[in-house]
Amino acid sequence: MSRRSTRLQGIAKATIEDTEIGNTSDEEFRVEGEEEPEFLPKKTKRRKVDKSTAAPVAEDQKIKRVRGRRGILSSLREFPLDVVAEIFGHLNPIDLINLSRTTKEIRGILMARSSTFIWKESRSHVEGLPDLPPGLSEPQYANLCFSGHCHKCLAMPVATIIWSVWTRLCKKCIKADFVHFTELEIDYSLLSLIPTYDEPRHGRYGGARLYSIDTATRLKEESARFRKDGTLQNQDAKYKEWHQQKSDQLKEIVAHASLCATWATNRTTDRKDELADARRVRHDAIVERLTALGWGEEIPFHPYDFNSHKLVKQPKELTERIWSNIETPLVEFLTELKKTRLAAARVKIIRERRVLASRVYSAFCESLSPDSFYPPRIDVLLTEPFRAIVEDTPVEPEEKVTEETFAAALLTVPEFSSDWRRRKDEELAEIMKKKNPNSVEADLLLATTFFTCSTNSTAEPVSYPRILVHSKATEFRYGTWDWNSLQGTFSEEAWNAGGEVKFNEQAERRARFVVEACGLDPDVTARTEMDEINPALECLNCNNEHGRLLMRWMQAVHHNCDSATIPSWKCLNVDEERLLEAKEKQTFEALALASFFPSYQPIYCCKMCGNSKKMNFDKLKAHLGTEHNMDSITSKDFEYHLDVPPSQRLRPIRLQPPVEAVEVKEGEEQALEEVVPKGDGIA
Repeated sequence: MSRRSTRLQGIAKATIEDTEIGNTSDEEFRVEGEEEPEFLPKKTKRRKVDKSTAAPVAEDQKIKRVRGRRGILSSLREFPLDVVAEIFGHLNPIDLINLSRTTKEIRGILMARSSTFIWKESRSHVEGLPDLPPGLSEPQYANLCFSGHCHKCLAMPVATIIWSVWTRLCKKCIKADFVHFTELEIDYSLLSLIPTYDEPRHGRYGGARLYSIDTATRLKEESARFRKDGTLQNQDAKYKEWHQQKSDQLKEIVAHASLCATWATNRTTDRKDELADARRVRHDAIVERLTALGWGEEIPFHPYDFNSHKLVKQPKELTERIWSNIETPLVEFLTELKKTRLAAARVKIIRERRVLASRVYSAFCESLSPDSFYPPRIDVLLTEPFRAIVEDTPVEPEEKVTEETFAAALLTVPEFSSDWRRRKDEELAEIMKKKNPNSVEADLLLATTFFTCSTNSTAEPVSYPRILVHSKATEFRYGTWDWNSLQGTFSEEAWNAGGEVKFNEQAERRARFVVEACGLDPDVTARTEMDEINPALECLNCNNEHGRLLMRWMQAVHHNCDSATIPSWKCLNVDEERLLEAKEKQTFEALALASFFPSYQPIYCCKMCGNSKKMNFDKLKAHLGTEHNMDSITSKDFEYHLDVPPSQRLRPIRLQPPVEAVEVKEGEEQALEEVVPKGDGIA
């Protein structure tokens, strides 16, 4: 039969009634807002009931036995006090704190001064913890170091400990209890006696130094006896003695606080290292098991995703039971990662093949003459021969695709180009009919037919067939295509995919004035006929003190007059056109190098080579010099690329009047002053 000790209850009762420590120690330890533990319910005597007369007890009314560890603390009553003390001495301080908040009896035991040795023994298990500071009891010190709640509002978790005032506070309570010195109504000579708290650094700037309000208030009250007529007597001997005493006390506290802060920092670092080691052990164990399942080669592809997975980064030891629970989720996770990786790898390879196909097609187009027509690259790369090579060639394992791989696909381009142009001509004819129902497909060739790729009324007029290769007709619409699509790869679309091409009625009206000024019928005159004649005209509306504004016919169509709404043109006679030609030859290179002329843009094609490889002006000069041994460059040595607007060719030229007074001798070029006022040229 076990001996039931009554010493445990007796000690608890004596502790509560002890006048030496009484409730003082208990209240010192209890944080603000903590409720008083309730007393155990008193035992009641049971009446003896005659079994013969007792009513049968229902099955669901029978008292159930406590299962597991619930109610296990009640068994402490069965142990002698010295055994209980021995058990408690092996616990950590935080365990003693938690125990003291369970029952009144246990709290009474742990709060007794006679139980100080238990707390000391428990504290000795904590490596590096400084000794008990003056002014704190063992329970208070343990509560400060290990209990994670705010000592004022009980908020959890709180990691900030202000050791100089022996308190743990949350951010909200720090702002309430600590302020800047300018907010304290206290003599500055007392600031050195007040514990401080330095706010954490924010970026490059350090936090403010804050002062304890409670300490400042207490010092103000204590120093009141040293005031005379409201002035603190700093030179008074008693004041100096008092001030030195307070300063020594604070220095002692700050020195101990520094040790505690160092311990706390080391403890945090050690805990982080401990958790990191535990996570590494778990990680390695999981990798080993997954490798056995065939996932060893996949894991290195996803170091961040795998290591940061919630089932992998835990510091818990990997047991068989835990592995059985996480095996399936991790396998599913890696399966999804592998699927995503392969999809991304495929996208990367497909994009590289698209770039290669584009380079092959561009080289093919450059081998053609400058006036040759070829569809935009997106339209070509969307065809089945190119698409099959790019997308259907195996990726896993990757089958190499080279420029030679597209040789067969290039053979289909001429036939596709003919068919594509036929379909786009029909599409353009339908666009014309929306404005002029009487239009036919043959009207595309007229000198008065112009389109635009914008709804803006000042947008550039684009002639046919330039509209078929115009860069704006394939402009990318952001938000329409996925970035992994063919269109997203080049930020470009198929020709007129967004329906931006419109018939330009305003340009048509201006072109009719120009053609009529040349003495031709705008209803039948073709663009090729106008290009062959290449007539020069004068804008009569722009004739002013700066001179006469002369330009070629295509520039005239693009020309906007600021002075009049109705165009007024005059076709130049033979002598005037000779003057214009001389000026164009004389000023060609100067124009090409002028700041307003885009000589850096690749708009030129070498006529000697007969291909459509585009170069800027500097590269054109270098090419003619190295490849064709030409020291100078003239307009006969190059051609403009098909999609080059008149604004990037020769600009309108000013001639000083009267033109009849200028004589041009045979074989001699007359130097004429050129002025291109702001606002002339292309709109």
